[in-house]
Amino acid sequence: MADTNARILLVEDDADVRQAISLWLTASGYTVATAGDGRAGLAAIRAQKPDAVLLDLRLPILDGFGVLASLAREGGEPPPVIVISGQDEIQGVIQAFRLGATDYLQKPIVSFDLLAHALEAVLERQHLSRAVRLAETRYFNLVQNLPLLVFVLEADLRVAFINKFCRTLLGFSRGEALTEQDWFVTRLHPGDRERLVASLTRDFPARGHARTEECRFIHKNGATIHALLRAIPSTRPNHDDAASMIEGIVVDITDRVELERFVVQEEKLKTLGAISAEVAHEIRNPLFSIAGFAHRLQARMPDNREAGIILAEARRLEDILDRISTYLHPVDLRPRLCSLGAIVSAVVEFLAPEFSARGVTAETKLAAGLPDLQLDPELLTQVVTSLVRYASKRLPQGGRVSLTTSRHARFIHLDVTFATTMPVADPELLFLPFEEGEERLGLPLAYRIVKNMGGSLTFFQLGGEATFTVQLPLGAPYDQALDLDEEEDETGGEPF
Repeated sequence: MADTNARILLVEDDADVRQAISLWLTASGYTVATAGDGRAGLAAIRAQKPDAVLLDLRLPILDGFGVLASLAREGGEPPPVIVISGQDEIQGVIQAFRLGATDYLQKPIVSFDLLAHALEAVLERQHLSRAVRLAETRYFNLVQNLPLLVFVLEADLRVAFINKFCRTLLGFSRGEALTEQDWFVTRLHPGDRERLVASLTRDFPARGHARTEECRFIHKNGATIHALLRAIPSTRPNHDDAASMIEGIVVDITDRVELERFVVQEEKLKTLGAISAEVAHEIRNPLFSIAGFAHRLQARMPDNREAGIILAEARRLEDILDRISTYLHPVDLRPRLCSLGAIVSAVVEFLAPEFSARGVTAETKLAAGLPDLQLDPELLTQVVTSLVRYASKRLPQGGRVSLTTSRHARFIHLDVTFATTMPVADPELLFLPFEEGEERLGLPLAYRIVKNMGGSLTFFQLGGEATFTVQLPLGAPYDQALDLDEEEDETGGEPF
């Protein structure tokens, strides 16, 4: 049903014809404006933005062809134009359509029913066109602002479309992702790349059959992003049934993966800690008795070697019991705003002499724009120092430790990664206060500090590479929503 409240502009130089059509349009419920020449008609279109235009081709000053040509050159969304003219040459009609005319009626108008039908048709098409454009705009904005990566790949895995969340997730703008030929493949983690490429290209499922893969991506700053990738093969319009494109999404699950590791680790540490506390309690009394006996024996026999050995081992056991007792007590935190990037830089500068003495290098990849944390900066510095010092002491001569910061939803991550020829034999005991040594003593304390800050500290090793991951909460006001990058990218375009 056409909108009879629409605004119609009538451009006609014949006053009698203009009056007759105007009266009929008004009687039909339309809002009418008129112009007597092409230049006045063009000005009225620009000023009044009518819903449709009835245009005579033979006009003074600027004819109808000139009006159509001007509208075409201006671009934008010109109103639909119905040509009403005595022009009966087919070439004139063809030229009018080429210049953008929507319909053509010949003068004199034999029946206003023809005009009514033509107006209803163009107004209905205009209404549908606007509705489609509005839906496309809403859909495009929705896709662009989803807190997950939405992509379309060509069959050779080149990026055909990607939303602007790629900057938040991987640190790249849409323009970079679209112009770099192998961007998607190079962002896949080397450990997952061959498997994912084979999954998305070779023996890909039939059109419409989705596939979900858990995988890892590499952030622009080198951080590892754990993700779920869901891909659906699709075809281009007017193509056969063979899948020629891949549509999909990538969901960041880094926080979930680290949380799962932390929960498993925490349960193991709780069990070991409970056992340790009970054992410490049970052996403290007999330990004191043994130490007292050794003291008396040594007082009577100062040269007795065995008494000295008993006393030394008793002191060592008592030191372990003290460390366990200290480990089980909460940490006193004094939080204030601090920058994780500044703390990392300060730690690297502080440890530089130690690195230089062993030929070790420290590489920092600090994400830009990370918000400050409401945590204890002194204790956080102690945590980073302990992790880096432990990593550097397990590096071969000339080795390298990498410190990478990144943001994931409501957390900030610090990854301390190092290649080592000495894998940790018992990672489960790494954060418990059993073994002696300055750097090992720092790890249990670092674990306690991070835990009391509301974060998590995990250790993961694969092959010859090991990584400590510190996950720190952003807290208010960042716990309400993602702080997404709203800046427009330089590359636009339709979403699909």
